Amino acid sequence: MDVLGAAERVGFTKRDQTRFEGLEVGADPQLPEDAEELLAYCGVGPADRSAMLAARPDPDREPEWWAITWALAGEVERNLDVALPSTGFRGWPAVPRNASPVGLFAAAWALLANLPRLRELHTQRGVPESVTVATVSALGGVMGTHRHIFGAPGVGLMPLWGPPLRFRGADYEIGRHDFTRTHMGLGDGVSGHVLSIHIPPSGPLDAQESEESVAAAVESFERWYPEEPIAGLVCHSWLLDPQLAEYLRPESNIIRFQSRFDLLPLLPPEDPSEGDRELMRLGLHLEVPAHRLTDEDLDSIPQDTSLQRAFVRHLRAGGHWYARTGMLKRWS
Repeated sequence: MDVLGAAERVGFTKRDQTRFEGLEVGADPQLPEDAEELLAYCGVGPADRSAMLAARPDPDREPEWWAITWALAGEVERNLDVALPSTGFRGWPAVPRNASPVGLFAAAWALLANLPRLRELHTQRGVPESVTVATVSALGGVMGTHRHIFGAPGVGLMPLWGPPLRFRGADYEIGRHDFTRTHMGLGDGVSGHVLSIHIPPSGPLDAQESEESVAAAVESFERWYPEEPIAGLVCHSWLLDPQLAEYLRPESNIIRFQSRFDLLPLLPPEDPSEGDRELMRLGLHLEVPAHRLTDEDLDSIPQDTSLQRAFVRHLRAGGHWYARTGMLKRWS
């Protein structure tokens, strides 16, 4: 089946349809027979396991979602153990709001289908199983977040960036952070291997845990990927927006985290509210409306934490939030 046509028929926007260009369904797609066991390995809770198992893709009942599932699974398989290029990665788009249960779990099935191959890769690279379990637990985490934000089981109503990279061996969770193997590009091409630091929403950003995570990652990747000598560590996140210092205490975990990085100059996005939506989704864990945030939207945001209060006060004052990029000052 034509994957691009399938994406159009199930209601993806024109822009999101382009994410499926060039993708094809593999010759013999197979759902894993031990799916329930694999889901438990990925930290998926009982309720979400049951919901996903009841939403198995079927080529006869929902051929479009079957094609999309296996096109995404094929992309992960083709890129197994390949580092992220310097041009980045375009995440998997959110599915239409009226998608069937199969559509809501399509991306999860695509990831799960590749788990046996990923485990083999980690074994070959010498990755401890504890790291493998922590890495693939992103699937269970995404399902929990999906239920929290949308009140429905699945993974499809939010765009997915990290999980596809984790299931292809480009991203690993080590302690407090996860780290993406990627390249630094400077005009004429790749100029070095770097690790990109990310902060999963797994609790407070404790400074000591953060430092220990970075140290463990550097030591681990030198053993697992000796052919990729580390030239530096970078972070691109709303957490590095220096405007947060106007609202948070100097001793707060976020401000202490910022102090460890040298910020690169800000390149303003075409849409100035892009960072507002990212902080709302990733920092506040709230559903982001499709329109630009209104006073009514801001009124609905809880004001229980300093970050929630800072978010609303800054926008009401006419400002915007920005994801910033920083280079870690000390890492070896």
